[in-house]
Amino acid sequence: MTEEHNRPNPDELLNRIKEDEKVKERKKGYLKIFLGYVAGVGKTYRMLSEARILKGKEQDVVVGLAETHGRVETQELLEGLEVLPKKQIEYGGILLDELDVTAILERKPKFVMVDELAHTNVPGSLHSKRYHDVEEILDAGINVYTTLNVQHIESLKGIIYQITGVEVRETVPDRIIEIADKIEIVDLPTEELLQRLEEGKVYIPEKVQQAVLKFFKERNLVALRELGLRYATRLVDTNMNKRLENEGVSGPWDASSKVMVCINSRSSSENMIRLAHRYATNFNAEWLAVYVEPTYKFNKGNKESLQLENNLKLAEELGGKVFRLTGINIAEEIVSFAKSKNISLIVIGHSERSRIEAWIRGSVVNEIIHKGSPIQVLVIEGGNGRKEDEKIPKIDKQNYLDLKSYLRPFTISLLSIVLASIICFFLRPFLEAINIPMIFIIPIVFSGLVAGRKGGIIASVMAVAFFDFFFVPPYFTFSVSDIQFIPTFVVLFIVGIITSFLADTVKKQVQNTRQREEFIASLYDFSRDLLVSQNLDDFLMRITSYIEDLFNYDVVMILPDNNKNLKIVSRKGKNIRFDDDDLGLANWVFEHEKPAGYSTDTLASSKWYYLPLNTHKLKLGVLAVAPYKSDIKNEEKHLLKAYTSIVSIALANYIK
Repeated sequence: MTEEHNRPNPDELLNRIKEDEKVKERKKGYLKIFLGYVAGVGKTYRMLSEARILKGKEQDVVVGLAETHGRVETQELLEGLEVLPKKQIEYGGILLDELDVTAILERKPKFVMVDELAHTNVPGSLHSKRYHDVEEILDAGINVYTTLNVQHIESLKGIIYQITGVEVRETVPDRIIEIADKIEIVDLPTEELLQRLEEGKVYIPEKVQQAVLKFFKERNLVALRELGLRYATRLVDTNMNKRLENEGVSGPWDASSKVMVCINSRSSSENMIRLAHRYATNFNAEWLAVYVEPTYKFNKGNKESLQLENNLKLAEELGGKVFRLTGINIAEEIVSFAKSKNISLIVIGHSERSRIEAWIRGSVVNEIIHKGSPIQVLVIEGGNGRKEDEKIPKIDKQNYLDLKSYLRPFTISLLSIVLASIICFFLRPFLEAINIPMIFIIPIVFSGLVAGRKGGIIASVMAVAFFDFFFVPPYFTFSVSDIQFIPTFVVLFIVGIITSFLADTVKKQVQNTRQREEFIASLYDFSRDLLVSQNLDDFLMRITSYIEDLFNYDVVMILPDNNKNLKIVSRKGKNIRFDDDDLGLANWVFEHEKPAGYSTDTLASSKWYYLPLNTHKLKLGVLAVAPYKSDIKNEEKHLLKAYTSIVSIALANYIK
C-alpha cells in the first residue's frame, strides 16, 4: 500500500472535525454511565461510591436523585453526601417525586448523580424523559454520573423482547450512550444476583415473584449479561475506529457504506429500524429510513397514520435520515432512490401482500432484489414476535365500514349513472345494446376523479345493475335472456374497477404534485418577499402572515428587547391564549436553542410548538405556532424548520 493511499482525505478530516465540534457544542458537561444488565447488579451502589470518592478529593458533588429501593448498604452511602430535595408534582391526586432540574441548575455543582436514566417523568414535568433532563444539565456545563440497564437501550428493544418476552416501554436513544465520555460496566455473576434476589436485596418480597416471572430467569440473565458485554465491546470498537480515523490511521472500514431501511405504517417497522441502526453502527456507516406512499393506496386510518409517524420519529431519534417518497411502483421508487444515494445495503421486511396481490402486482421484495443489483438486500422478519393486530388493525373499520364515508361517493355515483342512463335511453334507437356499456365508462371515470376510488367502485356496480335493468331484455328485471350479455357484465365491471383505480391514482398524483408546487412556490415567494421588506416591522408582519396562511396556524414572533427580555413583536391568527407560562417556555427555547412544546418531549402539554430562531453565532428569537387541528405532521415540522432557517438568516441582517 502506497503512502499516497494511506494519506487521509482532507474532506473526510474536515467532516470529522465538524462532527466533533457539534458534539462539543451539544454536550458541554462530562457524562459517565454505569451500565448493567439488570436491576440489582450494583449500579446505584457504584455511582454513589464514585460520589464519595469525588467528595474525598474535595470535589463539588451533589446527589440529584438516587433510588436505593430500601437497600441498606446503598442508603448508607448517602450519608455525608449533599442530597438535593426532589420536586413534587401532583398527578391523579397523588404527589410524586421527580428530579428537580431547576434546583440543580441553580445550585450548579461540578458533579451531580442522577439515577435511572431511562425513567419516564410524570406528566407536567419540564421534560417527558429523564435523559432530556440530563441533556439540559450537561448543556449547563455540569458533569453527570448516571445509571442504565442494557434492556433500556432503544436499538436493543427488539432483541430484549426475543430474549425475555417482555416489551420494554422505557428506552433511551443510542445517541445518548454514544455521547457518553465513559461507560463503566457494572457486572455481577448471575448466581450471585439470584442469591441476592432470594435474600431480598434486589426487590422487596412482594415484588420478587413478579421479577422472577419477567427478567429474573437464569437463561434470561445469562443472555442479558452477554448482550450488555457485547454492546459495550461494540462501543469500544466504534470509539477506537473514530480515534484512528481522526489520527489518519488507515483501517478496514469502508466510509462509503450506506444502509437503507424500508419502513411502512406497521409496528413491524420498529424492529427493522433498530436492526438497520445496529448494522450501520457495526459498519460505521450512514443510514437512511425510507417510506414510499403508494398512490394507489386507500387513505390510512388514524391508528395507521399514528404508527407511521412513530416509526419516522424512531428513525430520527436513532440518528437516521428520513425520506418520504410517493410512487405507483414501490420497488422502482426504492431501487431508484437507493442508487441515487449510493446505498450499499437495503434492509426490508418480508412482503405483506397476499398471494393474490403478489400474483397481480408482483412481490416488492423480489422486484427489489432483481432490479437492485449490485446493492445487497437483507430480507428479515418484520416483527419482533408480537401479533400485528394487537397494535394496528389491517383494515380501519372507521374508514371502510362507516356509512357516512360512503354517502358522498354514493350520491355522486348515483347521479352520474342516472344521467348516463337517461342519455342512453334516448340513444337506444340508434345503438345496439352491446355498445351501451361503452357510454357507462364515462360516469365511472368521472366518479373516480371526483369522489375517489370508493366512488369509482360504486359507479362500476351501479353501471352493471342499470345496464341490466334498463337495457337488457327482459327489461326492468335483473334476469338475462341472452347469455351473451354475461361476459359484457363481467368486462364492464372489471374495466370499471380498473378505470376507477387509475382515475383515483391520477387524482392523487395531481394533488401531490400541486401540494409540492404550492410549498415550493410558497417557499420561493416567502424568501423573495422577505428580501424586499422595507423595515423590521414589515418583515415580521410578512413572516406571521405567510405561515398563518400556509399552515392555518396561530403564529407568534418573539424577539428580545434592548434589555434582553423576550416579548411578542408580531402575531397572526385566531389569538389562541399565550400567557406568561408560554412566554417562560419561549425563554427556555431561546436559551437552549431547541424546539419545545406541543408534539415534543419538552412540556408537551403546551398548545404551542416553539422553534428557535438562530444562526451559527447568534440567538435571534423564537417562532411559536399553535395548530387549529389535532396534530402537526412530520413533513409540516420539516417545512417549518426550513422557514425558520430562512427567517433566521434574514433576521440576522436586520439585527446587524
